[in-house]
Amino acid sequence: MWNKIKSIPGCKTVRVPGTDNEMYLLPVPDNDLLEPSFWLIGEYRVQTPFATKLRDSETLQKFVTKHRVRFGLRETDRPPTGDRQVRFGTQKLAAKPGDFTQDRVQQLAVPVKEDEASVNRRTDRELNVQTFWATQTPQSHHIVEFNNLRDIGKSKESGSGELDHGQLPCVLLAAEFHQRYISSILKKLHGASKKDLLAKLPGEYSALYLGRGPLFSPLWSVSRLILQEAGLSVA
Repeated sequence: MWNKIKSIPGCKTVRVPGTDNEMYLLPVPDNDLLEPSFWLIGEYRVQTPFATKLRDSETLQKFVTKHRVRFGLRETDRPPTGDRQVRFGTQKLAAKPGDFTQDRVQQLAVPVKEDEASVNRRTDRELNVQTFWATQTPQSHHIVEFNNLRDIGKSKESGSGELDHGQLPCVLLAAEFHQRYISSILKKLHGASKKDLLAKLPGEYSALYLGRGPLFSPLWSVSRLILQEAGLSVA
């Protein structure tokens, strides 16, 4: 499966500094972004300690900056590079309750709740370039949730298979984006029966990674391979 992931168009292999571990960069396909950026893909067992060390390791911070890794939808969901152009979300703001919509760049994906498109993240008011790594340490997110694969009998908590917990493909995401966007959308699958999951997983992940905006399409390419490896029929 990982050989197939590495064959996705535009995929680049990178070695984690100070280790023999590899991760992979998938280009974000959107010409409207200010500059090229990449999703960072890796095995959970490799990417989780990497994410934890990002808070304090200048070497790893420089690594993700050099490779223009993206952690979420916003331009502020990226590592700071020196003195950024001052923009919403990159400096400490005075108390400014209310709607921040006019301060943002164009919408890049469909909101979790259509009627709450202007709801603000907590870090909209608190994020600061100088404290980026203290406030924005990313998390490793299973591109196809481990719980879903476990509940259809295809993944184990401990095991050496490509679909088992530690080896499953993950993407590095901003913690708040991971929890309040991706996890919110996938929450509906929690507690579903094996029969329902087998029927719904391809459609739900396709809707998440293809139906909510172009930035996520590389993650659908990965999730499609995972679901096929798990024996599901994917269009």
